[in-house]
Amino acid sequence: MVERFNESFRFYREVIGLPTTYPPDASGPYAEFALGGDKYLGLFDRATMQVALARPKATLAPLSDNRVALCFEVDDVDAEAVRLRARGVEVEIAPRNHEPWSMRTTYLRDPAGNLIELYSALKL
Repeated sequence: MVERFNESFRFYREVIGLPTTYPPDASGPYAEFALGGDKYLGLFDRATMQVALARPKATLAPLSDNRVALCFEVDDVDAEAVRLRARGVEVEIAPRNHEPWSMRTTYLRDPAGNLIELYSALKL
């Protein structure tokens, strides 16, 4: 998660030399860079993630400490949220749809406080 998306996009594409897989330009607020095989680096605009987590500006400070979000694709976001709650994990943001992303997501944190996104494609 970065504050200067275009600058970071150019750094990873032009300086580091990673090919983009989505989108091909720095239009943001999200981009993916190929790392080989089915691995990729996702670059998020921090303000966009703020909106995705539905946090009002008054709570911006805690989110501003986030530098990394680990994103895992799962078959069923809702079932994973139930499974993790049963194991004592606090789900920070309940499962919900993000139509512009064509994804359903839920958010939680690991023991070190790192943000974790679980996502799956929206069912049509």
